Amino acid sequence: MKHLSLSILIALATTVARAQSVPEDLRSLINEANTNFPRLKEQEQQLRAGEVRIDIARSAYQPNIAGNGSYQYLTPVAKATLPVNGNETTIQFQPNHNFNANIGIGQTLYDFGRTDASIRQAVDHVQILKRNLELTQQNLAYQVAAAYYGVGFLQKSIIVQDSVIQVAQRNIQIFANRLQNGEALQFDLLTQQVRLKAAQNRKIDLQNNLERQRALLTYLTGNLNPAISPAAAQFDVPVQPFTTEGSLQTAQSSNKDIQLAQDRVRAAQTDVLAYSRSGRPNLSFSGAAGYRNGYLPDIASMKFNIAAGVNLTVPIYSGKRYALQNQEARLTLDASRYAVENANAQLRQSLSQLNTDIQSNRQRLQNLETQVLQARKALEIAQVRLQSGVITPVELQSAETGVEEAELARLNYQYQLVLNQLEYKRLMGENLL
Repeated sequence: MKHLSLSILIALATTVARAQSVPEDLRSLINEANTNFPRLKEQEQQLRAGEVRIDIARSAYQPNIAGNGSYQYLTPVAKATLPVNGNETTIQFQPNHNFNANIGIGQTLYDFGRTDASIRQAVDHVQILKRNLELTQQNLAYQVAAAYYGVGFLQKSIIVQDSVIQVAQRNIQIFANRLQNGEALQFDLLTQQVRLKAAQNRKIDLQNNLERQRALLTYLTGNLNPAISPAAAQFDVPVQPFTTEGSLQTAQSSNKDIQLAQDRVRAAQTDVLAYSRSGRPNLSFSGAAGYRNGYLPDIASMKFNIAAGVNLTVPIYSGKRYALQNQEARLTLDASRYAVENANAQLRQSLSQLNTDIQSNRQRLQNLETQVLQARKALEIAQVRLQSGVITPVELQSAETGVEEAELARLNYQYQLVLNQLEYKRLMGENLL
């Protein structure tokens, strides 16, 4: 069987080497995903809407100016009959047809911090949207990377399987010749043919899984034909061991899930502040300038007028609404704090489990090197014995199967270590780009 150079150096990359650990074709796929993935576009629009809400909250500091116009017909209206110059004259104090047109202005003078709290609420909401966008971008990049290395793993597995198929085809020819010479049985040839068909079926399964991974990459990136070479899907960064406690301290300040949970705590604190101020008074100015009729002595004529004043609104009773809103906000704050504790506990558990997985996979990989070497030697001996005609088909198949299983097992552990490294980087809050 062909010797396959499939060694992948698994590393926990340092910050300096991090950018160099991402192959160019993977970097290109991640950039395509950031450009094309619909969920990111949705969140970007939500972020823009949140930024607009900040401006809406700030607009409470600006005056409200409006043009007003009204017409009202009244009957009866107040009248009085008075002696004027010795004659009885009827005076009407209000016209039947009332017209009023003005420009009105309203301006909050002081609301005891309510508008400021509303602005802070909007800002905190935008921060959560930004963090969600960052988290989606990070998870998307690691999904692309996992699919990318999945494609590489399956491509290499197919190479191993192709080698198995080639060996089986050569064996069929050998046994066919020996059958013609009377040195083998028809059953021996049939056994090799069955082995060939089984290897071809396994290749079909690998190719099917490969197409599934390519379809996933197409969904994530929008690229209809993502091209990945088997040699590219490897890590070439130095090996760096890690300890759970040491990594935990770093991850707690950079892990995106923990940062999102902390942002929600700050938003909940702002909600408590906003609801505590919602029942406060509001002092505002209002004014208007325009034309209206109804002024004596000529009540029908339109005259210019100005009105200005200050309004003070003091909430007195609201059915405990403000108190209940404040209670709800405090309960939400407590829940958010527990969410941060849970995120930290999950991070510790994930790092501990990942550390165990990495150590186990590395040990298994080291142990497999001896098994691969032994399987190859056994196959070489079996092939020599096959040429000499002193081996049974069962012995030959056992030798070939041993090499195949050892090669695929080694490849699988290398692949698992690649996934372990990706998960470590994700937990540490590192970006692949």
